[in-house]
Amino acid sequence: MSLPPPTVPGRFALHPHPATPVRSTWSVEVSTHWSPLGLVIEYAIAVPAGRIVLPRRSESPAARDFLWKRTCGELFVGVRGEPSYIEFNLSPSGDWASYEFDGYRENSRPRPWQGPSPVVRVMQGEGATRLLATVPHAAFHVLRREDPAAALQAGFTLVLETTPGDISFWALKHPRAQPEFHDRDGFIADFTVSE
Repeated sequence: MSLPPPTVPGRFALHPHPATPVRSTWSVEVSTHWSPLGLVIEYAIAVPAGRIVLPRRSESPAARDFLWKRTCGELFVGVRGEPSYIEFNLSPSGDWASYEFDGYRENSRPRPWQGPSPVVRVMQGEGATRLLATVPHAAFHVLRREDPAAALQAGFTLVLETTPGDISFWALKHPRAQPEFHDRDGFIADFTVSE
């Protein structure tokens, strides 16, 4: 019997891609909820703090490219049955990025919106490093402009850099033999947008 899909808001585990093995004691859990400011995403990274490599905090966090080359939380969202989707990169540096695609890695372009930028911060806690991000409501409005009742699907992922220079790829589901977060078969969370 198959399990029901995870839902947003909700709490769920990410799994490391088998091509990038990690310690069996390591884990990543994502929890989400809607707040008055937007979607709050918390990546709880249960890896010894001395092993995680975090990018330096930006003096002026802003939209920047190539954040996925270092430790970075990601969110992919698309309308069920449509090829287009959006991608958010949420870096521990405080920087962020948002892209729109017409199909699988097709016609990538920055996706601006009117309103506040995402806010990203890091908290070191007992047993886990927490990457906390708030993505504003306005960032999701484009998904529902034609059909407010459209069913949405999401994929939560994490690129994790650890010493000594290792990179692992974490996701709700890994549909391919090599890590590939853009594969729509990995967007398995039912996503409900709050107004």
